[in-house]
Amino acid sequence: MMISNVGGFVCHSANIIVVLYSIIFYPDTTETLTATFFYVTVLWANTFGLLCAASAGIIVNHMVRIMRVRSTTLCYLKHCDVNKRMPMRAL
Repeated sequence: MMISNVGGFVCHSANIIVVLYSIIFYPDTTETLTATFFYVTVLWANTFGLLCAASAGIIVNHMVRIMRVRSTTLCYLKHCDVNKRMPMRAL
């Protein structure tokens, strides 16, 4: 999950850089209305994808932290080894 999230984040970032580079340094490619609409649509889609990838990373990190704190607390209360793997149970 972590590697695919980073891959999505990097690809969307690279696409945004390429689109902005094309718009800034090749303005003749956006002369027609359809080309401008295409560039704006691709830029918006990549920005939305970047937002989704960042949000997914934050949510995964939050859930891992919650499970780690919960398992550490349960082990502390039961006097067991913190580094030992605990079975995943529903909250």
